[in-house]
Amino acid sequence: MAAGTVAGVESDPATNDALLRTMNAPQRSAVLSSASPLRILAGAGSGKTRVLTHRIAHRAAEGSLDPNRVLAVTFTRKAAGELRDRLGRLGLRGGIHAGTFHSIAYAQLRQRWEERGVRPPELLERKVGFIARLVGTGRGSTVPLDVVAEIEWAAARRISPEQYVSHARMARRTPPIELSRVADIYDRFQTEKRRKRLVDFDDLLRLAARDLAADPVYASARHWRFRHLFVDEFQDVNPLQHALLSAWLGPESDLCVVGDPNQAIYAWNGADATYLVD
Repeated sequence: MAAGTVAGVESDPATNDALLRTMNAPQRSAVLSSASPLRILAGAGSGKTRVLTHRIAHRAAEGSLDPNRVLAVTFTRKAAGELRDRLGRLGLRGGIHAGTFHSIAYAQLRQRWEERGVRPPELLERKVGFIARLVGTGRGSTVPLDVVAEIEWAAARRISPEQYVSHARMARRTPPIELSRVADIYDRFQTEKRRKRLVDFDDLLRLAARDLAADPVYASARHWRFRHLFVDEFQDVNPLQHALLSAWLGPESDLCVVGDPNQAIYAWNGADATYLVD
């Protein structure tokens, strides 16, 4: 392998210079920054994803990043696919691991379960029918959907059933039934999942973070495997996702996040833009 190159990269200094010349001054500054962790604040239409992909490609071309050790986190499968396509057009052939928090966590857990000979639990992809049986409302009621929203908000904020009532009051949550009843349904939902060996999407994040915290050797191997972390739309990160991201970060990891606090519209669903702002 030639000096200054990385496996999977078709680039040279001239190509790298050409890549940078396509960017304006603020974008170029973000791509070239040596800071880590690096926060890039970028408004709507300013080319956030473009900056993220160009930073990955530039660092790979200069040899300061191995694309096979990159973990790029987005919030939709479509965005992850677009990110991979853009990197391909910039000269990176495969190697980049890009996905949502949930898809990356699920892949991590499936590998872990296989290595340890554990029978995987079943993934509960839709909660509404499950919750409707616990709520016991009549056909056509929207209460189960509202209760699911409350449970998902609580899980995103890392709030247990026992803590739900006090936190919901502080957050001025207004479900259509009493807060204490929501807490009871939330508790029964957790119990039933355990009894039936089910996990939901929030459990994937919690369990992936728990495994890393419980096994330092496993965590160290994971930190070596994915040393370079990039997160798009960071204003949408919630406390549960942030806890998993923190577990993914090792002592030698570098982190780059991109976001716009003015586009933070998911606080109702547990997101916390202060992770970006502060």
